Amino acid sequence: MCLTSSQNKVDFAGPAMPQKPQKNAQTAHYIELGGYQYWPVLVPRGIRLYTYEQIPGFLRENPYITDGYRAYLPSRLCIKSLFILSNETVNIWSHLLGFLLFFCLGVYNMSCVLPTFGASREDYVIYSIGLFCFQVGVFPLCMLCSVGFHLFCCHRSEKTSRRWMALDYAGVSIGILGCYVPGVFYTFYCNNYWRQVYLVTVLAMILAIFFAQIHPHYLSKQWKRLRSLIFCSVAGYGLIPTAFIPRILGMYFIAALALIFYVSKVPERYFPGQLNYVGSSHQVWHALLVLMFYWWHQSSGFIMAHRHSQPCPDAPHHT
Repeated sequence: MCLTSSQNKVDFAGPAMPQKPQKNAQTAHYIELGGYQYWPVLVPRGIRLYTYEQIPGFLRENPYITDGYRAYLPSRLCIKSLFILSNETVNIWSHLLGFLLFFCLGVYNMSCVLPTFGASREDYVIYSIGLFCFQVGVFPLCMLCSVGFHLFCCHRSEKTSRRWMALDYAGVSIGILGCYVPGVFYTFYCNNYWRQVYLVTVLAMILAIFFAQIHPHYLSKQWKRLRSLIFCSVAGYGLIPTAFIPRILGMYFIAALALIFYVSKVPERYFPGQLNYVGSSHQVWHALLVLMFYWWHQSSGFIMAHRHSQPCPDAPHHT
């Protein structure tokens, strides 16, 4: 009986022992997929997601996003992480799809729309400059720079991550230039003097931003507000020559709304940890920027068509 009783104890204790490893397995699964452990997400080998407390200091930008961070990755795994769900997924794909949108619009407009307006060679050059700046700076080059930063910001080398951040800021500068060139060109279509004054001034401001990026503290957190102030000043300068055009005021309204979300970190400020993957302020900022550039793209075509339908008066101009 004693053997049987002892055996029963062993049998009873036997199945209870694996429960502890099972709990550890669930914890590991939770760390691997973040707070959304029940989502059907495939994570490539070598990639895991981290909480805010686990990531290196240079990635800590928003304490209200508490989970879903990629970190400590080599370049190869950074690229692979494009296809997993993380807190950067929406940021990456919003600008990647934005790149495809503007590329398709560019091909269509260059081949179909501009010829119907009777566009000159000068119009093609201005349109190409504006389109290239959109693609490079914010969403082909501006957008590709942004995609590159959000894809490689998790690199194991802080130096590499900072380089991609600098490229992202350079892309924003080019994107702003892309907005200015067609806007100033067609606003002062009949006044070569002021057109040249504003274009040279804007170009000088953009070059000053590029040179400012050489400063070792430019990309530091201490200079974050200064960086925002510089870009707002350059973008706001465009209100001086174009404030009387309603469509351009609409673009600035969208830009101001996007900036409010970017700076205030709303709505995740009021729902910390609940908007880690979808719905954060930076994702709203990205979506509004795509909308803003699309608005400006359409407005540029409208202004160009208006200028071609309303020839310049024969009055003398200041040269």
